[in-house]
Amino acid sequence: MSKRGNFDGRIWHTILQFNVQIDDHLTSKTNFLFGASTLILFFVLNKILSGDFIAYPFPIRAAWYVLLVGSFLSFIASMAIVLPKLRYFSQKERLREDIFYYKNILEHYSRKEYVEYLKNLPYDEKRIGLAYANQIYSLATNIIPYKFKVLKIAGWTLVVSVLVSAVLFVAHTIIIL
Repeated sequence: MSKRGNFDGRIWHTILQFNVQIDDHLTSKTNFLFGASTLILFFVLNKILSGDFIAYPFPIRAAWYVLLVGSFLSFIASMAIVLPKLRYFSQKERLREDIFYYKNILEHYSRKEYVEYLKNLPYDEKRIGLAYANQIYSLATNIIPYKFKVLKIAGWTLVVSVLVSAVLFVAHTIIIL
């Protein structure tokens, strides 16, 4: 028969750090995708705005346009991940006990009330657990899934546009030969 021991609150930090690291990884991947789509976007814009672009055959122009649209959409989607989505996240239900989120601090506490609440926090395992749990839950339900979904959309948009452009370039080259 196993004896149930006390909960070791040291695990809260580990769980929160794990979710923060996932968020950081998604942000790093997004920064790479943002940079790549921006470079492609400016390269394509330079090509399209050159004076002799109109003289290219239609399949070649179409390939450049596909690449332009794909890199622009990927650029916008990755920018939506990197920039704060405060309006989106501020619509989420916020609990008074979510004491680390800035809007809760402003909405539920005066400076004095907040200091009093935090002063004894290190000695109250239940409140510490609640604070960590709210942060972990917010990351796991709101932030990470949103970033992951938009990152997938941005990445696949860029990849598909590059592939379609490549197919159009190759198809035009084969037809000419």
